[in-house]
Amino acid sequence: MLGGERFYTLARWITLLLLFAITSFLTEGALWPVSIASPPLVIVLWAYVAFGVLATLLIFIPAVLPLLSYAYVVDLAFISLMTFFGGESTVVFFPLFLLPLINAAVRQPPMMSLASGVLAAGFYSIAFIAWHIILAPGIEFEALDGVAMGLRALTLTLVPWVTSGLTERWSESNRASVELARQEAEQALNDARAYRDQMRSLYEVAYTLATTVDYRQVLESTLRESRKLVPFTTGFVLLSSEEADTLSVAASESLDANDQSLQLTVNAGIAEVLRGSEARVVVPSQEPDLARFSTLQRCTRACLVPLRANLRSYGMMVVAIDTPGSFTGEQIDHLTTLANYAIIALQNAQLIFDLKEERNKLISKEEVVRHQLARDLHDGPAQALAALTMNIEFIKRLLERDPSRVIEELDKMSALSKRTTYEVRTMLFELRPLVLETQGLRVTLEQYLERFQNNNAGTKIVLEGSDVEDVHLETKTEGTLFNIIQEAVNNALKHARAKHIWIRLRREGKNLLTVVQDDGAGFDLQGVLRSYEKRGSFGLLNIDERARLVGGNAELESEPGKGTKVTILVPLE
Repeated sequence: MLGGERFYTLARWITLLLLFAITSFLTEGALWPVSIASPPLVIVLWAYVAFGVLATLLIFIPAVLPLLSYAYVVDLAFISLMTFFGGESTVVFFPLFLLPLINAAVRQPPMMSLASGVLAAGFYSIAFIAWHIILAPGIEFEALDGVAMGLRALTLTLVPWVTSGLTERWSESNRASVELARQEAEQALNDARAYRDQMRSLYEVAYTLATTVDYRQVLESTLRESRKLVPFTTGFVLLSSEEADTLSVAASESLDANDQSLQLTVNAGIAEVLRGSEARVVVPSQEPDLARFSTLQRCTRACLVPLRANLRSYGMMVVAIDTPGSFTGEQIDHLTTLANYAIIALQNAQLIFDLKEERNKLISKEEVVRHQLARDLHDGPAQALAALTMNIEFIKRLLERDPSRVIEELDKMSALSKRTTYEVRTMLFELRPLVLETQGLRVTLEQYLERFQNNNAGTKIVLEGSDVEDVHLETKTEGTLFNIIQEAVNNALKHARAKHIWIRLRREGKNLLTVVQDDGAGFDLQGVLRSYEKRGSFGLLNIDERARLVGGNAELESEPGKGTKVTILVPLE
């Protein structure tokens, strides 16, 4: 309001300058000094100047500011007096009525502006008629003069009313625009706060995920941060338990103690959630399994978020509310985003478990190999060395008693030494065939099978593969493939009682296909797999794991009486 009064005061002084110019023209410059004998028009002008000075000073006094909103009436009165004393030039003062009227119109409602217009029209008409009657009785008041006066009076009446109406509409439009802008700003602020809270929650869960390997802590952090974004009554995470088709509570927020030990059987509805990738909102009382949780009986809606990665389902996160309404799409998105962190934690936990299992398998395999090596050394070279030592002592005695037999015993010692050397070299070949690095897989297999053929005359080993001379494999891949073939051949020789063992090598595109097949006794593969963990041995059962380590895959097939077939596919270099 203060700014508006100052602007209007400036406009008043501009109007006074115009009045000075008009008055100076009409009075031929007789503006100063002012006295009783001065023309009435000059006296009224200086009185108006005095009022302008007073009004200018009053705008700096807040207490009288409300009164200044009616100062336009005084302005109209002074302009009317100058119109009255202006003589035949009254029409010159007519436009000056518009300034105070417009100033009043922009502040007043339309009806009050109309009243101000009627007042101004009355002032102007009275001044015009009074001038004709009092100051210029000799000038005839013609009909055209009356029409002109009426049109000007009508203009003064309508201009403030129209101006007020337009101003009101413009103000309403502005207010609507301002309100809309305020709402948009408030919404943007709320969105920014929500985004900040979401990022903070994601950071907290991510920090927990990065600083701990305990998936339960991550699940608890996920529920805790979810509650900040989506205020819920209770929440918990159900994970697959050791029993088939059952889920148990792994983490919870505001869940009754009795509910924490419940196990949920996977029915058709729950299975559909676990198989899907989208969250689902349900009524807990309409889900028989969820209704078993006493905490959920007080809730009106529950959001089920599946914890699923690729084709593996770990369980689901359940959050429930006890208020009317349901979960919004944005809230479901928040829950799904936080649930993804829980999935990562579960994947990490599974990886850690798998790594521990693999480590245990490697340790067990290493122990088996060490025991096998110790047994082979004890039964082979160690026994032979003991026999050589005994023969040396025996030959010493023969030199004294029967020298003629020494040559015969030395020949026996030589044969035993050669056989022991051959066995040691065979064992070294099995552990690390150096020829594999220098001459390739096929030559290594030929030498390996030649050694075994010499010691296993009852079993015929056949190596087939004419198009693999130029095949090149990575060193790690060659070593892994050779170990699998060695394992398969040893298994056929020791357990299958096979008459024939075939090793077939064939190139298939960018892969090398290897098949080791025997016509031995075979075995019940499914039965062996069921007792795999109890047996504590590995053998051929983990060939696929070893093949996958080098980017390939392997398959074991066997039936009682139909032999065993091992198929390995590895990538070429």
